[in-house]
Amino acid sequence: MMAEKRKLLIVDDDPGIRNQLKWGFEGFDVVTAENRENALQQFGWHRPAVVTLDLGMPPDAEGCKEGFATLKQILQKAPDTKVIIVSATEDQSNAQKAVDSGAFEFFPKPVDIEKLSAILERAYQAHKSNHE
Repeated sequence: MMAEKRKLLIVDDDPGIRNQLKWGFEGFDVVTAENRENALQQFGWHRPAVVTLDLGMPPDAEGCKEGFATLKQILQKAPDTKVIIVSATEDQSNAQKAVDSGAFEFFPKPVDIEKLSAILERAYQAHKSNHE
């Protein structure tokens, strides 16, 4: 019997990034979203243990308001979800704020699939440990 693939929600407004990440993680059942509304909908349907989340999304693509609002709402729905912020923001205070707000990790763009895969594995193990 095959093991069930682990759910991963990728939230990013850039379709190129979504596709890169979707095809880069073969061991995962990947669902994607391009904005906060769609992310929360997908999260409700699939309840992934791990989420990658871009901070800069429309209508505030240059800022981080939408990303932080999405992070907050996901963690309110399921506090044990491991959210990895994957963002191009250069502001280190945003990285600190994300972790202080409950993010599991902050990972800078451009994305290194191999390094991000290692973080995903740690996040899944942490989620699994929380449930045992």
